[in-house]
Amino acid sequence: MTKTLLCSIFLFLNAVCYSQTPQKLASSEIYQQIKSLNFLGNVLYIAAHPDDENTSLITYFSKKRYAKTTYLSLTRGDGGQNLMGSELSEKLGMIRTQELLKARTIDGGQQWFSRAIDFGYSKTPEETLNIWDKEKILSDVVWAIRTHRPDIIINRFNHRTSGGTHGHHTSSAILSTEAFDLAGQSNKYTSQLGLVEPWSPKRAFFNTSWWFYGSQEAFDKADKTNFIELEINAFYPLEGLSNNEISALSRSQHKSQGFGNTGSRGEKTEYIELIKGEKLAGNDPFHGIDTSWSRIPKGKAIGDILYKVEEDFDFKQPWKVIPQLLEAEQLIHSIEDEFWRSQKSKHIQSVIQACLGLFVEVQSGIAYANPGDAIEIEMELINRSPIDIQLKYVSLGGKPINVKQTVLENNNDVRFSTVFNLSSEENYTTPYWLKEKAKLGIYKVENRALIGLPESPKPIQFTFNFEIEGKSFTLKKPLIYKYNDPVKGEVYQNFEILPEASLGFDKSVYVFKNSETKIIQVNVKAFKESVVGQLKLNLPNKWKISPNSHEVSLNTKGESKSFNFEITPSSISEAMISPELKLSKTTLNKSVTTIEYDHIGAHNLIEDASAKLVNLDIKLSQKRIAYISGAGSSVASNLKDLGFYVKEFLPTDLTQEKLKDFDVVIMGIRAYNIHESLAYKQSFIFEFVQNGGTIIVQYNTNRGLKTDEIAPFPMQMSRDRVTEETAEVRFLNPKHRVLNIPNKIDKSDFEGWVQERGLYFPDQWSEKLTPILSMNDKDETPKEGSILVGKYGKGHYIYTGLSFFRELPAGVPGAYKLLSNLISIE
Repeated sequence: MTKTLLCSIFLFLNAVCYSQTPQKLASSEIYQQIKSLNFLGNVLYIAAHPDDENTSLITYFSKKRYAKTTYLSLTRGDGGQNLMGSELSEKLGMIRTQELLKARTIDGGQQWFSRAIDFGYSKTPEETLNIWDKEKILSDVVWAIRTHRPDIIINRFNHRTSGGTHGHHTSSAILSTEAFDLAGQSNKYTSQLGLVEPWSPKRAFFNTSWWFYGSQEAFDKADKTNFIELEINAFYPLEGLSNNEISALSRSQHKSQGFGNTGSRGEKTEYIELIKGEKLAGNDPFHGIDTSWSRIPKGKAIGDILYKVEEDFDFKQPWKVIPQLLEAEQLIHSIEDEFWRSQKSKHIQSVIQACLGLFVEVQSGIAYANPGDAIEIEMELINRSPIDIQLKYVSLGGKPINVKQTVLENNNDVRFSTVFNLSSEENYTTPYWLKEKAKLGIYKVENRALIGLPESPKPIQFTFNFEIEGKSFTLKKPLIYKYNDPVKGEVYQNFEILPEASLGFDKSVYVFKNSETKIIQVNVKAFKESVVGQLKLNLPNKWKISPNSHEVSLNTKGESKSFNFEITPSSISEAMISPELKLSKTTLNKSVTTIEYDHIGAHNLIEDASAKLVNLDIKLSQKRIAYISGAGSSVASNLKDLGFYVKEFLPTDLTQEKLKDFDVVIMGIRAYNIHESLAYKQSFIFEFVQNGGTIIVQYNTNRGLKTDEIAPFPMQMSRDRVTEETAEVRFLNPKHRVLNIPNKIDKSDFEGWVQERGLYFPDQWSEKLTPILSMNDKDETPKEGSILVGKYGKGHYIYTGLSFFRELPAGVPGAYKLLSNLISIE
């Protein structure tokens, strides 16, 4: 492996989990880092999605055993739902990536990924591995093993139970067990071997529990010959929390999935089953593995120093161990094994910095800049110890920055201001895995060194070289942006490189009703001073546009303007549209989308600006719709765009009096899973139906319902779903009005569906409810609960598990027609 590449990977790995906010360790945390520095053992925990990981076990290995514990999530959770907002697909994947990074800052682990895309629920690993391109994702797991060199691997799921759980889950275990054998073979995945070396872990385990056996009784009877029982819920006095209190805080970072968790105290046992590797003697998964400094050549001398540092550590005066730490750091630099040299060099650097109370920061007064810009920066340095420290020089990309040598005296704040120029070829700051168009099941990442990294490396990294008591000491720091928020206080953001302007449509899909003319709005936002150019739209032939172009003039950064184009469709039913802004020296066509939530901060996605145009031959009723918010989706907006009158309500704002103004109530997805207040409003909602209204309930999960009475008739929810988006759809009642009025629905209306047909169909229902459709995945029995329609009093109750929340944003014509019919029922 090249020294530069391996070093850069491990520098990144040790930095990513602290996000933008700088690490400021208390003495208790420094002591724990020293103990971790003295443990040379690695764990790789493998599962399929964000939130699959057992945070209790990750916390145990990282904080009780002090092992470097990495969670390999094969996907970024792109196929899930979003309880916080409307972001889905790759944008949801960005959110869930950051939630994992936040979780790891709490439980002490590291984070890693493969290129696999979460394409939605899969019933078999065979389907999953076919869509993922098994060989490529297997190579990513091998790459992760060779990169992290785990002594032990732990699978979250069972590789022996095909079809017993989500296909992604089983696939993660299958790939892990295969990669266990392949990673150590020098004739496998040889293209990696210029960057990493073969590595053979000692053992692989399955993190089992009663859940995998169906009941506690069955688990109690299971043969546990190869099981290890780990008592994990120790109390950590230095943190004032138990293991599972920490792990609950970690798991609670999965806010987009509603996984807030309450910590537990007292004894708690976890089980891991040996499935591959060396036999065990005793109850220690590291049995027979040397995890001391003696495991590496000449490591004993380093251990002799650092074990004494651990023994002599002074919590009130942590800088007292600086001479020994510096001596050990010099020895670590001479380690021949590049893996351990890289991993432990960064680790000991962070310990030295923390013991000194050495604060080093480079900040810009602006959050972003454009390629070629001159950037004003300020460097702040402060030594909060009596140790002699001298700043020798600062460099960027190997080139010196104009900063004078300075002695950092105890608690004396030192600041430098300077200017540097960005390269005109600088790449925009965006998630590396989203730069290229992905295939169905796998992201396209050409640069092998990037594969697996949780996020893109920071674009601007400064190197600070110090002399401390006669010894050289180096730190790397990214350029950041921070500001003071009157409510949140000091807020850190990544410094980013953006295009000169962003071009964005106000919608991702425009639905034209019966070839009517529609106004398309293009938003232009300036990311530099004085953006002047001509804005045009690229349209397919025969679609008419007016005007042909707009003159754009934006004077200041952050200024935005909207420009309207009138578009009239041709006979072509679907088309893609893209804008371009021609400036004096370049033409722009990028859209910048900012995703921001309090728990993860702000993150930008830069992509080609485009939108889908759909020309529908469709009839609408004049029904007035009250849309009750559920988990995030754009269904209400999509219906408004189609031409329906829609007013959105929070469940807490819904009253019997307000319903009098509406003909139809549509419940947002999972509304009955997340809103307690709906349990107390069912009586007047059902009364609304009895009096002639229509209620359409979109899917809810069968667990965690806030009320068992989501229908005025008996109806049992299940986990039935149809995941094959091309599954045949059969009409059970071809003459039913929802298939005929006001739009005739036929088989062609189920073409072009994305990700799935639907999910969480009821499997039992009252005879007063009529099933409309039948469908099933390959080799499964027919599922008839996708649409249930029942007359209740003068009105209609409709339950649908069809994925309208995916199909409408994707511009699927048949989904619009079918939902319009459900709304229009009389």
